[in-house]
Amino acid sequence: MAKQLNVGRNTIRKILRKNNSRRDNGHDVLAEKKQNRKPKKKKLDPFVKEMKELLDKYPKITGLRMFEELQVLGYNGGISLVRERLRKIRPTPKKEPTMRFETDPGVQGQMDWSPYKINFTEGGIKEVLCFSYILGHSRRHYIYFTLNRKFHTLIRRHQDAFAYFGGVPLQCLYDGEKTIVLRFEAGKPVLNPSFIAFMTHYQCKVIIVRKAKTKGKIEKPFQYVENNLLNARKFRNMEHLRETSKWWMKEKSDKHIHDTTKQSPLDLFIEREKDALQALPFHPYDTSEVKLLVARCDAVVEFETNFYSVPEEFVADIMSLKATENEIFIYSPELELVASHERIAMGSNKISENPKHRTSKQVRYGLESVKEAFLALGNSADTFLKGLKEQTHRKCGFHARYILNLKEKYHASDINNALKHANKYQAFDCKAIERILASKAKTRTLESIRNDKARKELEKGLPKIKQRTLDEYSELFSNDEKEIYGENT
Repeated sequence: MAKQLNVGRNTIRKILRKNNSRRDNGHDVLAEKKQNRKPKKKKLDPFVKEMKELLDKYPKITGLRMFEELQVLGYNGGISLVRERLRKIRPTPKKEPTMRFETDPGVQGQMDWSPYKINFTEGGIKEVLCFSYILGHSRRHYIYFTLNRKFHTLIRRHQDAFAYFGGVPLQCLYDGEKTIVLRFEAGKPVLNPSFIAFMTHYQCKVIIVRKAKTKGKIEKPFQYVENNLLNARKFRNMEHLRETSKWWMKEKSDKHIHDTTKQSPLDLFIEREKDALQALPFHPYDTSEVKLLVARCDAVVEFETNFYSVPEEFVADIMSLKATENEIFIYSPELELVASHERIAMGSNKISENPKHRTSKQVRYGLESVKEAFLALGNSADTFLKGLKEQTHRKCGFHARYILNLKEKYHASDINNALKHANKYQAFDCKAIERILASKAKTRTLESIRNDKARKELEKGLPKIKQRTLDEYSELFSNDEKEIYGENT
């Protein structure tokens, strides 16, 4: 054997003796390995005592700080040895296992957002947001890519998801994002009333969770979106990305075999969850945005950096704008529809103009077109306008328009008082009016006007309370005493 294996005869004898001993006396593999292993001396061994002392003194000391302290004491080894020994003498607590829970069909949905940077072939790199909604039982998944996560975007995408599933689950899990949760008080969420109004329309209970692992069913699919839909694909623009995502939901997401359920989401949805969802309401929730805007002196209102024309007779009036996802509707102060436009993408800085809104082909920037609106500010407007004409001549139209635009921040009565103050000191200048308002008047938002109108309308429907005189109360008390004690009291 020694010749054949080209090893020493004593080595062969040693192996044979060990083998005979195992056959006669038995053996334990683990015990033998432990006996044969010879511990190596390490540079860190002389410093173990100092390490324990530092750890007792600073329980949360990091590996780097421990390494720096030991270097001062003479240690000349590497930091990896320090970190390895620190893990042994201060073991990290084991994490509690996450218990997977399954929900019954139609009970729960989960929703979240995820940002991605897409290098579009038309426009370059742009950050987009993926709205994601998943049904907890079947794992059927709905996604939509958007450029913002504003409130109206949120509720519109919910509507799309409910329409895609053909129904609504009983409850949905959310994290504490600001469009849904205004704040937390005493550990409990205070929900956005507008979101509550939307969700109660669909009879879906809102559940706020603070831990991401509670929403694991919605967190995990983002990896599938990134690794399957977005991976190794080129997109021309947002429309192309959205078209591809519709195809991907139908051909890939719906049909793939899920790791947990061992079924495709679409098959499980049709088999168990479709009929368990709540029916959609007969009328969808109105997800339009409503804003109050002052019609500028060139007969347009500005919304999301774009401009929409209105008839010239509404210059300087406070208009109500209703914006759906694709259209813009503009209403007069009496809430009559006066203009409608196709909605322009936010940030385009474009003008949508209806030729019927112009009484003349050219936009008039002089005084005459806004004179009536200016005089409607109050009884001081006429005097100010006369002084303005004497001092500024051709520029009086500019000053009048500038003052009218201040209606966005100040009440008309405050502007009239500022005009009265300016008349007193003959300060016929739009900037002077702005300074007077800044020092003497309180700013207000156009939304506060709508709230005041709503309050007044509510007061009309409430019964009027008439305060009684004290004599009436005295008479009531006297009558009660007579009934108890008799007429002679």
